[in-house]
Amino acid sequence: MMKLFSGLLFCFLGEEGESKDLINELPDCILSSIFSLLTLKDVVDATSMVSPRWRRLVLHPILTRLNLEFDIPNVFGISIDDDAIADKHRKQDFIRCVNKVLQLHHGNKVDSFKVKFYFNRKSTAILDEWIRFAITKGAEVLYLHFSRYSEAEKGNYYDFPCWLLSELRPSTLKNLSLTGCVLRLPPSFDRFSHLTTLYLYEVIVDNISLARLLSDCLLLESLTLDYCWGASELMVKGPSLRLNDLKVVLCFDMQRVDISLVKLASLEILSGSLHMNLSIKPPYPAKISFGSILHFNLCARLTQFASFSGLETLHLQLEMLHHDELPRSLPTFRDLKKLEVDLLFSQKADLAGVLNLLKATPFLEQLVVSVLHVWGACFGDSFCEDEQEIRKFSGLKHNLLRKVKLQAFRSTLYEIEFAISILKNTTKLEIMEIDPFGEIYLGAGVWRKVMGIRGLYASNSSWEEKDWALVQEKLKEVKTDARIIIL
Repeated sequence: MMKLFSGLLFCFLGEEGESKDLINELPDCILSSIFSLLTLKDVVDATSMVSPRWRRLVLHPILTRLNLEFDIPNVFGISIDDDAIADKHRKQDFIRCVNKVLQLHHGNKVDSFKVKFYFNRKSTAILDEWIRFAITKGAEVLYLHFSRYSEAEKGNYYDFPCWLLSELRPSTLKNLSLTGCVLRLPPSFDRFSHLTTLYLYEVIVDNISLARLLSDCLLLESLTLDYCWGASELMVKGPSLRLNDLKVVLCFDMQRVDISLVKLASLEILSGSLHMNLSIKPPYPAKISFGSILHFNLCARLTQFASFSGLETLHLQLEMLHHDELPRSLPTFRDLKKLEVDLLFSQKADLAGVLNLLKATPFLEQLVVSVLHVWGACFGDSFCEDEQEIRKFSGLKHNLLRKVKLQAFRSTLYEIEFAISILKNTTKLEIMEIDPFGEIYLGAGVWRKVMGIRGLYASNSSWEEKDWALVQEKLKEVKTDARIIIL
């Protein structure tokens, strides 16, 4: 599409760069609409070839733009991120395009500046100048997402230039997002004082820099550490901190997280460390997302969460190895209203354990269960061996549960018995939705559709009419007022 309109633009140009009458007769609004489909590279290439009228229509909206975003789709008009695009020539084209736009940009202000491409410290001089431009123009949002080729490239990450921010005017940055960088805060660095959102993905950051961030960024409301290295402890304390959203996802070096915050509403801990020490002081968050390998202190962790007054939403992402089981005895979660359980297993999914969780959550209103096998898992009749455990389950009568969703449903008898048990033991259930696929939360704001056996997480990729009919037939035998939806 982009090349089509680019060709359309140039086929109407005269030898002197003047447009012919046919297209020149189009009103400005239509021409502007056509030009809006051009890539940044096409626009930059056209700067010396168009008529004064076209220059105004093409260039002025871009060269005074408040939000500048440079990535593969915007620069090259390609909708997919492909490693092949990172070759040397494409990188030079990308750099040339960005430099030209910044050179011609004559707006007094830039609100946001975003770059996403394959860069590392070899491009430090260029990247520093781009950041200088953004800060000088008063950017409040700065996204630098630099993809890497391999694990070995961590030693080649771009160093975020804190020194540069110190040299320039007081920073207006409110939102900083870094990928594939090193972040080291020098002593007395104060240019992040206006930050409200900080997102770090594949970033190398040490304990001292994290401590300085949290002590100096008193306006910070959201902090995400996703797949970061270096820091072994995170101490988030202080009545003056405004932090209400904290995510620590797969930070394998992280051994200790201490939290004591007045305004924390949402906490996400998807642990990459098997023995992370997690301490949370009241007041407690209303929402917690927690991921763990099952046999590492799960009972203690769930007991800890059950004691949290005000905890209303709990998401559990549990990797089940060999014959792991959920705890069979748990204290009562007195405030929990929504429970989401993702069981990632290689041999057995402990659905009976989920029923035990239901016993421990008498005030629950919504339940979402996803049973997912990790690529390489084997399936046989092992599910059938556990049907009796579901059938014998007793002591569960739920009076408040209203909505249940079962995702990645494979129509095994074990899963069907699980669904039947819920229907039989809930008195106010309004709807049960059964989905052979679905969508799961991976952490740090990322969701992934369950696509079938070729994906990382797999469901029943061969869900057929007979499976649908079997589930419908079995569930129809249960006396219930709930509406049952089988997708």
